[in-house]
Amino acid sequence: MQSLVFHQLSKAYAGVPALIGVDLALTPGRVHGLMGENGAGKSTLIKLIAGVARADAGWVAKDGVPVALSSPADAMAAGFRVIHQELNIVPQVSVAENILLGHAAPRRLGVLVDWPALHARARAALEALGAAHIDTHTLAGDLGRGDRMLMRIATALVADGTACLYVLDEPTAALNAAESALLFNVIARLKAQGAAILYVSHRMDEVMHLCDDITVLRDGRHVSTTPTGDTDKDQVIRDMTGRDVRDAYPAR
Repeated sequence: MQSLVFHQLSKAYAGVPALIGVDLALTPGRVHGLMGENGAGKSTLIKLIAGVARADAGWVAKDGVPVALSSPADAMAAGFRVIHQELNIVPQVSVAENILLGHAAPRRLGVLVDWPALHARARAALEALGAAHIDTHTLAGDLGRGDRMLMRIATALVADGTACLYVLDEPTAALNAAESALLFNVIARLKAQGAAILYVSHRMDEVMHLCDDITVLRDGRHVSTTPTGDTDKDQVIRDMTGRDVRDAYPAR
């Protein structure tokens, strides 16, 4: 992939605009931060990228070729891997089955599920994340919150050769410092491999440290896109809130 462009994306719910003509361009081998206050439109944009919701207007192109995002299957086929903030898991089945959701299960004789191969693929994804301590046979519902998030992140690392974009929505919200460090190492490795990464977080220090570029949304609109080296925390806060930092917490 050479470029990924989201152009003039708009979405409204019951007539109320959630996203208004937003542009976003992502480049392989770069981590792009997405920031904004609650209600800025970040979640809506992620849903459009994931194919969970359909844009009312605008288009998506990969290397100049239009990409249809009418369903999660379309997003998967386009090479988009999205880890949502909500820990959506199937608690009654194993870690391996959760990790391989959305992927074709390996088969024996073309019919029977090859369970050893399925667990091997899941273990490989966990090992790539540095989370080999998670047993793929464990029921997902028995995992702690941090391990559940690591499991969800591992779903994006299942090797299939098609992934070109990773979207991480508040991925460290449920992780401790050691678990977050595992994730940051994976992000560095994916970046080095030429993947585009969209990193969504309220944690300013993380974004300033990890991201090469930062896009800010406010009230459903695109406000700014800036190389991280050309901005600072105060400017990002001004873009997010529409006011100076000294006015962010006005006197009562």
